Formats: sequence, C-alpha cells, structure tokens
Amino acid sequence: MVDSMSRAQQKGFLGRVAGAVTERVVDVVDPDIVLGHVDVNTLVEKVDVQRVLERIDLEALLDKVDLDALLDKVDLDALLGKVDLNALLAGVDVEVLVRRSGIPEIVADSTSQLAGSTLDVVRRQLAALDFWVNRAVDTLMRRPTGSVPLAPAGLVATSSPAEVGARREVTGHYAGPVGRALAYALDTVVVTLIYTGTGATFDWLARSLMDTSLVAEVETWVSAVLLTAWSFLYFFGSLAVAGRTPGQALVGLRVVARDGATLAPLSAFVRTLVLPLSFLLLGLGLVGVVIGREHRALHDVVGGSAVVLDFGDRPAELPGPLSRFLDHQEI
Repeated sequence: MVDSMSRAQQKGFLGRVAGAVTERVVDVVDPDIVLGHVDVNTLVEKVDVQRVLERIDLEALLDKVDLDALLDKVDLDALLGKVDLNALLAGVDVEVLVRRSGIPEIVADSTSQLAGSTLDVVRRQLAALDFWVNRAVDTLMRRPTGSVPLAPAGLVATSSPAEVGARREVTGHYAGPVGRALAYALDTVVVTLIYTGTGATFDWLARSLMDTSLVAEVETWVSAVLLTAWSFLYFFGSLAVAGRTPGQALVGLRVVARDGATLAPLSAFVRTLVLPLSFLLLGLGLVGVVIGREHRALHDVVGGSAVVLDFGDRPAELPGPLSRFLDHQEI
C-alpha cells in the first residue's frame, strides 16, 4: 500500500514537472519547429481528442479564422465536379422526400380551392339569373315587395345578415327555375351516359366472350324499362343518401322537406315516383317552379319537398354587383 501511494505521488510530481516544462517550452520554442520533429499521427493516437476539444475556446478559435479568405481558396467548380450527382440521387427516396415536404397537400388544396372558387362564380351567376326571373314574375303578378317567402320556415335564419358592400348570402333560399332546369339537364346527361356506357361495356364483353351482341337482341321495351329503373334508382338513391343529385350538387342546390328539415327517404321515394308526372301535359306540373311562391313543382308538392340554394361547405351568395344594387335599393 505504501509503495503504491509512493508511486502515485511520484507520478503526480512528474506530471506537474512535465506540465511546467511543456508550458515553458511553448513560451520559448517556435511551435513550427516542435511540430517538425513530432510524428503527428502518433501524437493524435495518444491524445484524448474529446478532452482537448473541451479545453479549446471554439469562439476564440473561429474569431481568428478568416472565413472569406478560406472560401476564396475553395474552387467550388472543382469541388462540385467531383460530386457524383447520379450516385447521390440514387440513394434518395424522392417520393418520400416530396411527401414529407407537403407539396402534394399544397397542390391538392390549391387545386381544390381554385376549382371551388370557379364553380362558385358560376353558381352565383345562376342565382342572379333566378333572382331576376323571380323579380320579373313577381312584377307581372303584382305581388307586393316582401310578400313572397325567401326560404322554408326552418331555414329563414340560415343566411347571415347582409353587410353593405359585401356579397349577399342566400343559403337556404328557394331555388329558381334556371338553376333547377340546369341541374335536371346535368342529371339527365349523367343518367344517359352511365346507361349507355354500361350497355356498351356489356355488349363488348358479350361480343368478346360469346360472339354475340346483347344490344341487338334486347327489345325496345326492355331497354325502356331498364332505363326507367336506372333513372329512378339514380334520383331516389341520390336524394335518400345525400339530399341532392350530382347535378344539383354542381349547381349548388339541395332538396329538403317543406319546412326546411332533412328530406326523409319516404318523401324522396314519393317525389321521385311522381317526377315523370310533372312533365305531362306540356310540363304543366312544372309551372309552380316559375310562378309559385315557394317555387315547388308537382313532385315537390306531392313529396312534401322544396329545393333550396346550398353550396355545401361554402355560403351561397349573390354576385357582388347584384348585392350592391340591392344595397342601393334599400338606402
């Protein structure tokens, strides 16, 4: 134990002497001369780099480095010329990189907003046309201003109060004949295209697999029954599930109960069933859409429904010029 303590004391004494001598040597001898006689690699292997870095004042060291002069000596063209970009990019998962950057979400949001804004412009113009048609009808029928209800009882408070200079919100207001006619025309196109496309697909499969034509063998009355059944399923299914058909959704319309509540499946069924009757006698059942106070057709009356303006997740509005015109009229 004594010998061990003695050796520890001797080691400590020698360390202090070596430190003093090293400090004196550093003060007197040129460091370049010392480094010229030292094997740096061997020295680095024996040095605890972590302890050295802990004792170095990095801020003071960086203050003495002329970064501008250092960068001036770097040939960036030569440096980049040695970089194999193909090999570098080969190890990069571009798909993951793009997904993590959020670019797809940004593009999707921008596209959705642009499409929604463009669609809303068309919807507002249709609402404006319906406004002028309704005003012309009210004038011809000598209806006092304000005597015609704007919306079902349950949707009267749906629209926000009109602000001067802003577009007027008409969410929940009765839809007019222009918008409803366009919506029905779009639905007719969709029904026809799907029916025709489905028939053509089955006919092609029959020709390919059985070398026979289904279309040529189907009787006209069978085709008419199939088209009628498909049309009924299209309109009824759309109203029962979503409260609007695809055509009505594009135009910005929604079918509700007469009091403004959600349309019940039974009402949707009856409304769809009576829809063809509205076109009988030169469309006599559709006259109510033009001159009726609530713009209800025969199938609306029988089904206990009404059609209102509804742009979905955005407020239904009139165009700015028409809104300002109404502002001036109320002043």
